Amino acid sequence: MIDYLLALTVLIALIVLGALISVGNERQRRAIDSISQQTQAWAIEDLRLKRGQVEANISIDNPIAWLNIAASRILGRQTQFSVPEITENPLVVSFVDQYTGETMAFSLLSPKTLRTLSREKRSELSKRTNQHPLIPWRKGITSFEMTILNAGIRFDLELPVAWQEIMKEETNSEHLWVYILP
Repeated sequence: MIDYLLALTVLIALIVLGALISVGNERQRRAIDSISQQTQAWAIEDLRLKRGQVEANISIDNPIAWLNIAASRILGRQTQFSVPEITENPLVVSFVDQYTGETMAFSLLSPKTLRTLSREKRSELSKRTNQHPLIPWRKGITSFEMTILNAGIRFDLELPVAWQEIMKEETNSEHLWVYILP
């Protein structure tokens, strides 16, 4: 009887110890996420200070070439885009990469937002006639966030100008998402 009681006590102690470790790990994960966000915000602000005052009139002669260069930076390989295809609701511009044959879609909306939009109810007819590259959301879509940290020191200043020229829509976003479609 004492053996069973001792075994039960050890088992309960192990379960309590495991629960305490799990709670501690979750707290550490949240703290590390917070530090990561703060570090990223600091790095962005540091880059803005280092670049100094950039001229107010930023012009981009070829916004497709600009987007091509920015995408090449974040993907770590050369890209060459075809003619853009613009899709609305939500607004997305997509290209075929001439080197790899992959379709790349660019949007101001994050993957989380696009997944939420993808779950909204639509009529069966609109589902069947929908030609949107990102809706419905499919497995295998790879996404990358383009920011000042990975797409160039002037990215946040040039994005609104390039987006206006490509999409004919104004934005004040500092982030652009690139989606590589399966």
